[in-house]
Amino acid sequence: MSLARYRQMFEEADSSLDYWCESTITEFAMDLASRMETFKITRSELARRLRTSQAYITKILGGNANFTLATMVKIAMALDGTLHVHIADRDVITQWHDEYPTSHVVFESQTADVGSPLELTINSAVESSQIITSPSWAA
Repeated sequence: MSLARYRQMFEEADSSLDYWCESTITEFAMDLASRMETFKITRSELARRLRTSQAYITKILGGNANFTLATMVKIAMALDGTLHVHIADRDVITQWHDEYPTSHVVFESQTADVGSPLELTINSAVESSQIITSPSWAA
């Protein structure tokens, strides 16, 4: 196949609705998989939260589902997230950067003994409004 033919194929794909829909679905599926991995949420747990089947979650993660914006929002909410939609020029590379407000505090559950270095770190982090770890005994 000639270079001219490859260029023509890419130009046709670039103007195709199917191409842009598929790339968006793939991007969403990759973000979904990443968030599930970060928060250690299994397919079965996400299915339970959405009141759907694990097979449907597998279909979404595989990019094999044609879902609505409302479904995407429900998935984001089930993962304690939010969905952002953005229109950009075709020629740019969009990079998302999530940032918490400076007063935002994130708690993670861990165990620590009273008087341990972890407890001292927790106390100093609370005072300076940093990301902190809350031991299970503090609840």
